[in-house]
Amino acid sequence: MAVALLAGCSTKKNTAATRNYQAFITRYNIYYNGDEHYKETLKSMEENYEDDYSQLLYAHPADARSNSNAPQPQGDFKRSIEKAQKAIQLRSIKKRPAKKAGKGSDPAYKAWMKREEYNPFLHNAWMMMGRSQYNNGDFLGAASTFYYIARHFSWLPNTVTEAKIWQARSYAAMGWDFEAENILTKIPEKSLTSQKLKTLYNLVSGSYWVRTKEPFKAIPYLEEALRHSKGSQKSRINYLLGQLYTRKGNKKAAYNAFKQAAGSGTSHRTQLNARISQSEVFDGADIKPEVKALKRMARYDRNKEYLDQIYYAIGNLYLSRTDTIKAIENYKLAAEKSTRNGIEKAIAQLALGNLYYNRREYALAQPCYTEAIPLLPENYPGYDSLQLRSDVLDELAVYAQNVELNDSLLRLSEMPREQQLKIIGAIIDTLKRHEAEEAERIKREEYLAQQAAQGNNNMQGSANAPTTFTINTDDSWYFYNTSTRNAGKTEFQRRWGSRRLEDDWRRRNKATFSFSEFESENNDDTDSPDNENETETTAPADSSETARANDPHYPEYYLRQIPSTPEEKLNANEIIQEGMYNVGLILKDRLNAISEAATEWDKLLSRYPDNIYRLEVYYNMYLMYMRQGNKNLAERYRQLILRDFPESPYGQAMRDPSYLDKLRNMEADQEHLYEQAYRAYLNNENDSVHNALRHMQKKYPLSKIMPKFMFIDALSYVTENQPEKFRETLKQLLERYPETDMTELASAYLKGLAQGRKLHSGATNVRGMIWDMRLGNDSTEVSTDSVMFDLNPQDRQLLVLVYPTDEVSANQLLFDVARHNFSSFVVKDFDLEQMNFGRLGLLLIKDFANFEELSHYRKVLQQSPYLQLPPQVRPVMISVKNFETLIQQGRTFEDYFRYVDQQAAEQPVTAAPGSMEAGNDERRQYGSAIINDISGTGDNEENEGSEYNEQ
Repeated sequence: MAVALLAGCSTKKNTAATRNYQAFITRYNIYYNGDEHYKETLKSMEENYEDDYSQLLYAHPADARSNSNAPQPQGDFKRSIEKAQKAIQLRSIKKRPAKKAGKGSDPAYKAWMKREEYNPFLHNAWMMMGRSQYNNGDFLGAASTFYYIARHFSWLPNTVTEAKIWQARSYAAMGWDFEAENILTKIPEKSLTSQKLKTLYNLVSGSYWVRTKEPFKAIPYLEEALRHSKGSQKSRINYLLGQLYTRKGNKKAAYNAFKQAAGSGTSHRTQLNARISQSEVFDGADIKPEVKALKRMARYDRNKEYLDQIYYAIGNLYLSRTDTIKAIENYKLAAEKSTRNGIEKAIAQLALGNLYYNRREYALAQPCYTEAIPLLPENYPGYDSLQLRSDVLDELAVYAQNVELNDSLLRLSEMPREQQLKIIGAIIDTLKRHEAEEAERIKREEYLAQQAAQGNNNMQGSANAPTTFTINTDDSWYFYNTSTRNAGKTEFQRRWGSRRLEDDWRRRNKATFSFSEFESENNDDTDSPDNENETETTAPADSSETARANDPHYPEYYLRQIPSTPEEKLNANEIIQEGMYNVGLILKDRLNAISEAATEWDKLLSRYPDNIYRLEVYYNMYLMYMRQGNKNLAERYRQLILRDFPESPYGQAMRDPSYLDKLRNMEADQEHLYEQAYRAYLNNENDSVHNALRHMQKKYPLSKIMPKFMFIDALSYVTENQPEKFRETLKQLLERYPETDMTELASAYLKGLAQGRKLHSGATNVRGMIWDMRLGNDSTEVSTDSVMFDLNPQDRQLLVLVYPTDEVSANQLLFDVARHNFSSFVVKDFDLEQMNFGRLGLLLIKDFANFEELSHYRKVLQQSPYLQLPPQVRPVMISVKNFETLIQQGRTFEDYFRYVDQQAAEQPVTAAPGSMEAGNDERRQYGSAIINDISGTGDNEENEGSEYNEQ
């Protein structure tokens, strides 16, 4: 009888009894266990998740699984998924019930008979599986599950609505914003029939909008979701609302939200961060109670690792009252007390650095940003702008420190010796105190390390390891001798000030250029500020005096840095002028900080009315004020240029009343003019090239591409056989534009002339920098006879990749070609060789038996998924014999192309003695293929006869 009863309850039968039986078993057996596991895991996830309070919080921890850079929640819902799958597999009733007579016309009965599932409880298993997939981070799987539920359980409207909300949530987690918003907006309010559905809808909608570019749209949804949230989720949503209110500028609402987030029952970490956030939005009249409460928190042992956040909060409170001195003091404490060296320290450093920056104390702001940026995640709000400011401060700090240091030294130089010694004594006392504190700290750390080492050794039964290390401290190496090192540093800074690590660091005025290297290779260095050609060989008589002068613990160390002679004071003032000018220039060009740049330059002009940077300052001030629309101030600086520098390029340009209109049109117009000039150059119309330069110098004397006009103008003198004009034009280019992309080329040509090299002479202008550069070393004798090449396709061949070395990485190209060869050819191997001829780089691909093999390789190379040659790289197909001719005779690739082009078009070439006989048609095809390949017009058909085996 029991067997009969069980058989009657099979999923293969569909009666009221079987449906109720399967629903009962599903609910209280399989589903119950999975649901309990789901609820326990979800609760643990919500309570134990460590939110990242430096970012907008996620409305729910599971949402964080969409971002691998965010802290990831704990909890595995796999067991719940398995239980749901088991219930669906074992308890699903697909068989339709027996038809009832007389019900065929009843719409409800028809709908009943069309159902795809008759287990009345099974939809719960489906929903549990979808929710578990979502919380496990399987958003695509969850979206598919909820889509299935919405399609196949249409007779359960509440279930369909819930499934659609979860489907939208899954889409949002995957970044499918359009699809998510489309579903949410199409859910009618009347379908949210229960408080559970309303809360879910509001939570999902709020979570969606927070991650979009319109996060404030999330506020009303989160406010509604908050009303029915409990436990850690309530605290989390309160904190998120506080963050949104803060960004919106509603400090009062933000303060209250953070206060609610820190309510009883929340973790200590949450309470502390909420308290910190409250300090950022506090706008009350009296901060004393707040400060007192935070200082009391700092005394508790459990808050030792949070001292950076506590002092940061105190700094915020003082800053809200514009007490920057107290704010700076506490931000410093926050950085000093930090034990975690994480984002909390970075935030305090940024606050401190921002205060210094706003006070225009760039030398103090720079280390704050330098230390903070590496501690920030790349998704930190405003990371790119913070990184930019840090990079700019690295430049600013050098010049700002020079100004501050030399200002201080000049002030000291005006004081009597007694006052100097008094100030120096205070500096030495401070130095000794800091050294004592540092020594005490090191001693304490060594003691703790020793105790820890002894503890470990006692546990391991081994001898104590040494806790201190000894290094070589004799005078054998410069950097181990503190006195020598300090002396060198002091002497350098006395002469030059602080300097960035850069080429030509000795030039104060970067607009100057020396041509001595083009005239003599053995000139002595005359670039020192004092024009000293002799070395100091006389040592001080008293070695103890020398030691004291190099030791910062003695007054002599500081006294020697104070400028005393007129020359030293002049040098200090020049360093200050350079620093003030460059600080303004960096602020203007790198940060677009117009008012700050104007302030620096106004100070420079006021303090040094005749400084050497006046013209540049006037012009930059003119441009800045025109950009701001302040025409009166702009006109003032225009008139100053016309009055003080009428013959300068700026003065000549500004004589034209329509100068600004030309300046606005210059960008497009100058490019068009250069295209015309370059086309004329290629067509050997040298008069047009010269006229184009004169026209540009008259119409756009300040054009940024003027060096390009001057360069092709200089090259056009080569074919006119006017080497002096060629040399003079290049010299003018370097004098006026010492830091452009043309500088290196112009310098190389002038150096070549100085070394006695002859200019290329011919009837046509040089067509390209690469093809007209001669192969071979400086000692190679260049043949003036007509060159003969052998165009035999049966000779051994090379593929030469030709490139400009200043634009293409030779090592990267070598690696890419080697990878292509390894990936594309299994049997055949190719040797690679690199060659260099000045600015011309070559990569030789060897071991092609004939042109047929080389041609096949070229076609494979063109179609390779592993290698895309940079546009600056040009492949040249050439035989080994012809390449050796280029090298031995110091020829150019242009010579080779000209010969091949001529022979392919005019007549066949007689085979060279000893070479394999080749027909005229074959040779013509060979030459045409070479020209087509370098021109980029070769075909891409596969070579059927290749012996290579391709992967």
